[in-house]
Amino acid sequence: MSKHIKMNPKLKILIPVVQGLAKILGKDYEVNLHDVSMPENSLVLCENGHVTGRTVGGPMTDFGLYMLQSEEYQNRDGIYNYLARNNRGELIKCSAIFIRDEMKKTIGFLCINYDISKAVAAQELVESLLHLDMENVEQYPENSPQINEAPDKFPLPIRESFAKDLEEVVNNSLEQIKLRIGRPLSYLTKPEKKAVIQELHDKGFFLLKGAVDTLAKEMDNTKYTIYSYIRDIQKQDKKDGLNIKSTEKVRI
Repeated sequence: MSKHIKMNPKLKILIPVVQGLAKILGKDYEVNLHDVSMPENSLVLCENGHVTGRTVGGPMTDFGLYMLQSEEYQNRDGIYNYLARNNRGELIKCSAIFIRDEMKKTIGFLCINYDISKAVAAQELVESLLHLDMENVEQYPENSPQINEAPDKFPLPIRESFAKDLEEVVNNSLEQIKLRIGRPLSYLTKPEKKAVIQELHDKGFFLLKGAVDTLAKEMDNTKYTIYSYIRDIQKQDKKDGLNIKSTEKVRI
């Protein structure tokens, strides 16, 4: 049984649920409870953590931060059965249930990550046993319907970083930006920097403690300049009627 740490008291009722699900589903299912009030170490309960390699006290994933920040997920009960890859590159099937309090505020995520490697191996075995080589079999024209190209076995997994610590989450988010842009962030023009900050803001990057300081170093700006850009973005969001969370959510 995994240890658990300090958490929102309203989430404690879910401790036996998390532990029970892990026992019922088995070792290939990682069952996690996140307290979203502390994204730097939101993972307050982790059963079968070997699936993603995480432990209690770990940070929220980048995709979790995005769900917490994005308006798209504010009226949803959760997101179910999407594919991602753990840090070993293995496919996992993931689901997240949003836990809300009596004021409808999201206070936690109950997440289940399933290691599908055994299922994939079983599928490949069955396919090999049922393999039919019809390419060299002559057929009558009327019995040869047009066959569309077979779809991929799995949909493209989303990019989600199951980081083990806060620094890894921050660095992974910035590396993805730099990889896409193709140059250091310090080389960007002011409008380009604002566009990057807008993208990171929308992904919930600034909910992480120390994120502003790290980005300021990458951009060769002061943290006060970054805060100024963030305030401009939030003011514009409010004008656009998006009701984005106030600057108090930016963690120093």
